[in-house]
Amino acid sequence: MRLWSLLGMLACLSAAAQKPCSQASIYMPCELEFEIPAAAAGEHANPYASVSLWAEFRSPEFRTYLAHAFWRGGRKLAIRFTPTEPGNWTYRLTSNLADYNGRTGEFRAAATPPPAAFIRRANVHHWQYTEERKPHLYMGAEDAPGVPASAFAARGFTHLALRVLSREALPEPDRPDPALFEKLDARAYEIHSAGITVDFLLAASPDELRRLAPTPAHRERLVRYLTARYAAFNCTWQLVEEWEGQAGARELLKDFGLALKKMDPYGHPISTRARDTSAFLGRDGWMDHVIYGPGREELIAVEHQANTVPQVALIDASLAPDEFRRRLWNAVMSGAYPSMKGAVHPDSPNARAMEAWFRFMSARVRFWDTQPYFDVDGGRAIALPGLKTEDYELPATEYIVYIEKPGPVKLVTRKHDYDVYWVDPSTGEARREKKQWKGELYEASPPDSSRDWVLHLSRDGRKQGMLRSYKFESWPVPVQEPERSPQKAPFELVQPPMGASFAAGAPVPYRIELKRQTQGTRRMIYVLTGEIVQDGEGARYLAAGPEGTFTVDPVLLKSGSGALAVRLAALNAAGKLYLLDYVYTVKKQ
Repeated sequence: MRLWSLLGMLACLSAAAQKPCSQASIYMPCELEFEIPAAAAGEHANPYASVSLWAEFRSPEFRTYLAHAFWRGGRKLAIRFTPTEPGNWTYRLTSNLADYNGRTGEFRAAATPPPAAFIRRANVHHWQYTEERKPHLYMGAEDAPGVPASAFAARGFTHLALRVLSREALPEPDRPDPALFEKLDARAYEIHSAGITVDFLLAASPDELRRLAPTPAHRERLVRYLTARYAAFNCTWQLVEEWEGQAGARELLKDFGLALKKMDPYGHPISTRARDTSAFLGRDGWMDHVIYGPGREELIAVEHQANTVPQVALIDASLAPDEFRRRLWNAVMSGAYPSMKGAVHPDSPNARAMEAWFRFMSARVRFWDTQPYFDVDGGRAIALPGLKTEDYELPATEYIVYIEKPGPVKLVTRKHDYDVYWVDPSTGEARREKKQWKGELYEASPPDSSRDWVLHLSRDGRKQGMLRSYKFESWPVPVQEPERSPQKAPFELVQPPMGASFAAGAPVPYRIELKRQTQGTRRMIYVLTGEIVQDGEGARYLAAGPEGTFTVDPVLLKSGSGALAVRLAALNAAGKLYLLDYVYTVKKQ
């Protein structure tokens, strides 16, 4: 640990020296430095709140970016900018400091290969690098102070969550501590330079954001400061650690999310962490990917069938290695990308399990084309199964099956020749069977029953040809129109009965029963969510499974009573999604 700490300190010291824009290169932050003139200093006792300075940059291809300055302490200001194209850039300043208003300048950005370009959504549920048009394999962890970012990069991590705001960093509204933010800058630069995307986690909770920025004016200044300081990095924005348990959270996060969307000149992805899911905030127009709390694989699975954004699953880093690995692979089979929740060292067993997953997916799988696949028994699958329409045919490429409890597995495939691999998910080691398999129904058992396994059927020759170029939107991703008719659903929520009344905060027993057995009902995933629409706090996850109890959070109820709209989402063995709605009355205790 002492060696890691020393290396980390040295990395931070070197990272602190960011280049001026006169030495710019593409996708690396550079800076323009300014000083408040002595004659104007008296008018700006708190430059954070009073100084207005921004630059409008114009690229060689005539794209424009507006970047604000941020206060560095004393009379120092800086504009941090990342050129996204090689060649000559120009800029013009606008400011309430007369010495700088209207000034122009120019610099040249070198085409030096960057550690990584920015990332954005692609293929509905996946990611890509913006300029390179290459797929981005999202695998996240939380930053571990003192550990070099390069140690995480060596394990394959492509995201590191960095906490931004605290009482120390912002002891009171409009009063950031410049020294602490300089340290954060250095760490962000180190992570960026290692080719890792920085997930800026702004605050622990909505209440913490509210304390730091109690009024709309405070919020606007804070978001301007954060985007000015950190949007130049390859990053995403994650607003809070959890939001569900606090009244007024939805509206507050909407304010911050829309402000970020407006002020970030590069349009970096925005979401928030959650105890259960951030998906319920999607209707507010600021969020472009969904993050799920630990243990919400059922919720991920049902929402994946109807949503059109990437999903990220947080996995508790403190779990025992076997359980962690199972959660990791089940989250991926549900349709999400994995990220570790909780500080972790890159040499830990769970980080190594993530590395094994990353090596397998990045080296062997067209992960940016895969979707959950349901024609399988004995395991859970993702696949690029092929598609045939009147206009064209996309051949089947591969099937990946996670077999949590070893036993016979049956997999329906398109009739081609497949190379067959059995993969140990704890190490990523693959065993290739000697002969190819050809057929439409693959049946086999794993090499042994002592642990979980991954089965990989792959048309290696076909994939080699496809890998000569990366193509996105190469096939229409199936997004379902759910079945909403109670008469057509082979199940129903029988307890509590429709129209029942119960108290917020009290456990409520529930039970779902099958009305008839079908081929699809041999395997069912059930999820309950609820919302008191008139009170505007948004929906909440209630429970998963065919029976148990759920509790309506009292923060959803603003008055003495309200109508609770409960949605039962169900996913059958064939991947068909059902949504049924029920209404109840909820009262305060």
